[in-house]
Amino acid sequence: MFRRITGVACALAIGCSGGPTGPSPQAASCNPTAASARLALPFFSKPFAGDFPSGNHFDHDRPGVFEDTNGYVLTMCGARDKNQTDGHDGYDWRMPEGTPIRAVTDGLVMFAGVQAPANCPPLGRSVQAIYVQLRHLAPDGVEFVSIYGHLSRVSVAQGDVIAAGTVVGFSGNTGCSGTPHLHFGVFKGLNDTFTVIDPYGWHASTPDPWEVDPRGTSSVWLWRDGEAPGLR
Repeated sequence: MFRRITGVACALAIGCSGGPTGPSPQAASCNPTAASARLALPFFSKPFAGDFPSGNHFDHDRPGVFEDTNGYVLTMCGARDKNQTDGHDGYDWRMPEGTPIRAVTDGLVMFAGVQAPANCPPLGRSVQAIYVQLRHLAPDGVEFVSIYGHLSRVSVAQGDVIAAGTVVGFSGNTGCSGTPHLHFGVFKGLNDTFTVIDPYGWHASTPDPWEVDPRGTSSVWLWRDGEAPGLR
């Protein structure tokens, strides 16, 4: 039995709204690792082979709360970046359309296909993203959900039980997207609800605003040693 995470399709339509942008040099300046994260539970592998330039990062100041914006992204290192999409609720990597996208760990396919039509203000029209949603059980028993968005096509079906590294689909430019790229997002389960988090965790000495926000929760470094995709 599995639970469908509500609101995910909306996040994919709006959260990547202008296409990926280049992060500022501050975005990865603290050189984040599992050791520097406030919380770490490494069990994810890379969702793609090779390296690609990153675009928008996760906004620790109200991710996905698009009606409550402040004009900047607060990175995992505590830096304010006005060059990224405010409220972004995941990570973007620019890559050629058709790049194989892989499951970050063993999981259950909760959804694979086309989202319902949603308005995309930057494009001035209604759009539909193709995406895959997987449920995972972490070694400590906590449930996580991973999202693979803006795909060109999927290669799995709802209800499939798949292994880490399985190709779930191929990168594309569907939905509210201006450039071919992968949007990758993670939700963490708690008391039968799921909340979006940063899979790179929190690395600043100050408190994480998303953890203390009543709508948020603590982010966790989820990447196995050597498997965290580069942020550049």
